[in-house]
This record gives sequence, C-alpha cells and structure tokens, in this order.
Amino acid sequence: MTEPHKNLQSKKTIMFKKFFTLALILVSFASFGQDNVRKANKILNQVSRNYKQLKSLKATFEMQITEPGAKKPTTEKGTLYLKGNSFKIEMSTVDIICDGKTQWYYMKDVNEVQITNYDAKSQDISPNTIFTMWDKGFKSIWVSEGNEKGKATDLIELVPKENQEKKEYTKVKLTIDRVAKDINQCEILFRSGRKMKYIVTQQVKNVSLAAKFFTFDPATKPGIQVVDLR
Repeated sequence: MTEPHKNLQSKKTIMFKKFFTLALILVSFASFGQDNVRKANKILNQVSRNYKQLKSLKATFEMQITEPGAKKPTTEKGTLYLKGNSFKIEMSTVDIICDGKTQWYYMKDVNEVQITNYDAKSQDISPNTIFTMWDKGFKSIWVSEGNEKGKATDLIELVPKENQEKKEYTKVKLTIDRVAKDINQCEILFRSGRKMKYIVTQQVKNVSLAAKFFTFDPATKPGIQVVDLR
C-alpha cells in the first residue's frame, strides 16, 4: 500500500473511532436521561399513593417569594388544610377558603371578601392538587439526591407537557423525603424571573375536619365588604 493510501486509511480509521465514541456518548446520555425519568415517575407514583389514601391533611408551611433582582425573599407562614376537593389556607394577611365549588378570598387588613366560582380543571397548580399535581400535564425527571435535617431526599423537576410558552411558570422543583414519601419543598419558577417556594414544616394526616370548616360566613365579620364576582 502506497504512503498516500496509508494516510487516507489512517484518517478514515480515526474518523470512525471519533464517530463511534461520540455515538456511544450520545446513547449513554439518552439512557441516563431515560433512567432519571423512570426514577422520577416511580418516586412520584409512590408519593401520589401516599397522599391519595389520606382522608384529610393539615400542613404548616413557610412561603418565600423572591422577585427578580431582590437580594432576599419575602416570607410568610401559613397553614393549609385539605379534604377531598376542599381546601383552606390561613395566613397572617389573608384566608382562602374553598368547598370545591365556591372560593372565598378574605383580606384581613381591609376586612373584604371576594367570592368566585372555583374551577380546579382550569388550574395546573392549585392548593388541592399541590401534592399530586404531576399526575396530569407535567413531564418529570429526577435531578439529584440530598439531605435535609439528617433525612435523605430526592429532587425532582416538573415541566409542562404542552403550551410551555403560554404558561406563567417554566418549572416546578419538588424536594421529597425518600423514606416517608412526603413533599418537603415545592419551588415554582416563573417566566418573569420570580420564584415562589413553599417549605413544609409539619404535616398532620387524617385530621378531623367538618364540611362547614371549608366555608366562609360574612356575618361573622362585622362591617365586612362583600365583593361577589360569581
């Protein structure tokens, strides 16, 4: 074989090796990604079963809101009550009550309540689906493992399956207790750069909650202004 032919054959061999190596890398990354999707789905299915078997739930939380350019977040503490399609959120400035059909938004500082019809289907993320939101409309992937207060955790990211460019948010991050299969944190990243994080500080499962607990009677607030938007 002449020298030019040897050089040409050598170049072809090098190119083939590079192509083969690149192909292996791409296949490995694809396989790794699929493994993380399967891992996320498995964990989330376990979390769903955990919460769906509950009759009710009381969860105390800290809400942190970070605006674009802000050096630190604003924080507020609250309590969330869940039972079926009903929910109630109590915070220092507002109470949000819903019986599954009607929602009352009570602003304590101005003694005003806004009443609206509630449609859970029109919302991707709502209080009564916050612990099972990934069941519909989201793609999930396992990101990393962590540790919070001595307990092993898994970080999973959710992104909308459809109409991503039309959503106000771009991503949801869930931090999950690996053993208890409880959600410890939920962080929502908005397209505007705003970040909203809910840190669950305590969960009490199957608490006794009457149906009346998820309604609001304006008569109990003297001088209240009622704005009925139904």
